[in-house]
Amino acid sequence: MKEIIKCIENFDKKKIMVIGDVMLDSCFKGTTTRISPEAPIPIVKFVKEENIPGGAGNCANNISTLGGNVFLVGVVGKDEFANKLSKELAKNGIDSSGLIVDETRPTTVKKRVISGDNHQIVRLDYEDTTPISLEIQNKITNFIKSKIKDVDAVVISDYSKGLIDEKLAKEIIKIAKAENLPIVVDSKSTRATYFQGVTLMTPNLKEAKEIAGISGDIEKIAKSIIQKIDSNIFITRGADGITLVEKSGEISHFPTKEVQIFDVSGAGDTVVAISTLCLTFGMGLKEIAKIANVAGKLVIQKPGTATVSIEELKNSLMASMTNATRQEHDKVWGKEDWIVNFESANYCGKRLVLNRGYQCSIHYHKIKSEVFYINKGLVLMFAYDETKLMCPGESIFLEPGTKHRFIGITDSEIIEFSSHHTAEDNYRDEPSGKVPENKFKEYLDTYSKEIKEFKGD
Repeated sequence: MKEIIKCIENFDKKKIMVIGDVMLDSCFKGTTTRISPEAPIPIVKFVKEENIPGGAGNCANNISTLGGNVFLVGVVGKDEFANKLSKELAKNGIDSSGLIVDETRPTTVKKRVISGDNHQIVRLDYEDTTPISLEIQNKITNFIKSKIKDVDAVVISDYSKGLIDEKLAKEIIKIAKAENLPIVVDSKSTRATYFQGVTLMTPNLKEAKEIAGISGDIEKIAKSIIQKIDSNIFITRGADGITLVEKSGEISHFPTKEVQIFDVSGAGDTVVAISTLCLTFGMGLKEIAKIANVAGKLVIQKPGTATVSIEELKNSLMASMTNATRQEHDKVWGKEDWIVNFESANYCGKRLVLNRGYQCSIHYHKIKSEVFYINKGLVLMFAYDETKLMCPGESIFLEPGTKHRFIGITDSEIIEFSSHHTAEDNYRDEPSGKVPENKFKEYLDTYSKEIKEFKGD
């Protein structure tokens, strides 16, 4: 986990080229209080307009939000929408010098009218999906060649809006492979074969079925895809997580916990962004699938074309790994239940189940500080050269270097909070074990009054 967090915190050192169909997602928000007398439709009273990059722009936006540096390459028209798009990209620190102006076509726009609490009334699309001219394609290729040595990975975000054809796809792949760069592709199923040999493709389940040309269970679909495309595949399955199909033929499933889905639009771009950035650090595909799964889960809980921040990702990864790091260890004196132990966050939590008449070793830590909270039972605590009987609800803080031992006067449960625990930072003077009978009787006699009160005698 420490290495993963370190990579995430260094996303800002990476430069990614995103090539694809750039769009503007424009949203007109308002309120509705009546139905139009002209037709049985709601009248929306305009309140505000919101614009965000869509399509390949949303992928670029995701990478930028995660700290990565982006060169965005695509085609826009000579219109007000291109100006609005450039303004939004600039806000997010995205380099849009690779957006080539084609005066013969409009900027692709999805204009939505939203009433009240995210209720979509209508969507109006501005687009020209005919293939771009050879002149524009050459300008795109020349820009890619001029910047390719400056980037760490390439993303192709193909929405079938006229930019990418088979010739350009193969040219981009050739240029990127010459620099040994990871290539991640998000494309429509009908064009999947354009991208043979890329590092990773990310179809959703519907697209995966179309690529495979069959329906049925996910294993069957995955095996069919392997035969058609020489690439590793992430099949994104919404709330069901991600299925990794490797070139070797190995298939791995990464389910996600059930969440409330608000909006799946843009979730694929989030998976592409995370996967690309992680690939630049040489992470394995299984590790990347786990991280992308967490990021995808976050974004589908947000309205509209959303992104995920570094802090959201880090916090969610930490939370998702809590159960994965939970371990139980049998001890001479009882049981140690490790709830969480995160080095990157520098904290550890344990539940210590202590049997009556048993004691842990006399030990200390040079680095770790800790708090012991008595949750159940009576515990005799030796620390700071003193012996104290502790009852439920009491706690004690131990500084690094403090020799200590706990003894179960009754069956007990201790909750330990501490800084990160390492096996090396553990120094023992005396071993754990059963308390000698005469010594334990001495403890019982010394604290007989407290024991009777505790038992209610």
